[in-house]
Amino acid sequence: MKNQFLVVSFFIFSGLIISPAVMAERNSVPHSDGVGTGATRVVYPSGSKHVTLSVYNTADHPFLVESVVLDESMQQEAPFIITPPLFRLDGGQRNTLRIMRTGGHFPADRESINWICVKPIPPEPDSTRDEGEKDSVGRDNLSVTTRLLSGICIKLFFRPEIVHGNSLDMADKVTWTIKGKTVTASNPTHFYMNISWASVNGKKLKMDKTYIPPFSEEKYPLPEGVVKNNAISWSVVGDYGEEKKILSILN
Repeated sequence: MKNQFLVVSFFIFSGLIISPAVMAERNSVPHSDGVGTGATRVVYPSGSKHVTLSVYNTADHPFLVESVVLDESMQQEAPFIITPPLFRLDGGQRNTLRIMRTGGHFPADRESINWICVKPIPPEPDSTRDEGEKDSVGRDNLSVTTRLLSGICIKLFFRPEIVHGNSLDMADKVTWTIKGKTVTASNPTHFYMNISWASVNGKKLKMDKTYIPPFSEEKYPLPEGVVKNNAISWSVVGDYGEEKKILSILN
């Protein structure tokens, strides 16, 4: 059973790294199969020993849940650990994850981004097993399947001591410019600016990347049929998932 469990864990983790469904940020917290997280983002102040995130299961059956913290590229683990890293979550129940920093070097003058990825693996009936043989993570002859489901990845912002407040308070400092068929958003602040949407003349910009890193800029294609305007409407998301709508000058 121990070897089987290790194999399952390997496949789950591999799915988190390479699954296209996981690479995309989800706008909704709940997973389609019933497992979800209690927040859309987590802020980790540099002076904290740990932060927490709740995980819940609204389904009527259990899941095996594995969690990991990945770097911004989602290609390797970040210097954080999650406890418990793997656990059973029964239907209608919730559990609390504890995220702790284990090292790493982060800029002292700006936020850094990582990803907390939570992956539910459902049990399924296994009629080929003996009645007395039961899986340690299942009931009534349930065994864990290794089919890879899409997981939930939410942002983990590591915030150094000199960065105070909420990104919403600094959002007005973001500038927008238009040149040809490209709209550029420039973020001169210490915060990641998390953009919910942006529109010109009522037409929303296509945003493959929904955040602007500190002291950086992002470029977006101007929607077809939109002529140059002198204003852009957009919405920024704060630390707790709250949104602020802003009307900015489009130079």
